[in-house]
Amino acid sequence: MGGRAMTSRSRLTVTPGGPWRLYQHIQLPGWEMLGTVQRDHEIGALARNLRTGQLVMLRGGAASTLDQRKAAASMAAATNERERS
Repeated sequence: MGGRAMTSRSRLTVTPGGPWRLYQHIQLPGWEMLGTVQRDHEIGALARNLRTGQLVMLRGGAASTLDQRKAAASMAAATNERERS
């Protein structure tokens, strides 16, 4: 059982406009690339599905679901912090 279970305590760190191409080399149709997101030791491109509005972590074309409340809150906090600088 070497895998780690995701808990509700997993913290998300969002970097709006971050280097998403390091993790997702092409922009996929139907997705808006927003920056990067880190969850524990995982890091990837932060993307929004244009049809559903869902925020996900993309890595090499594979989408990982994110806690939507945490993702939205992290994105808002990072955007507010960026605007103050």
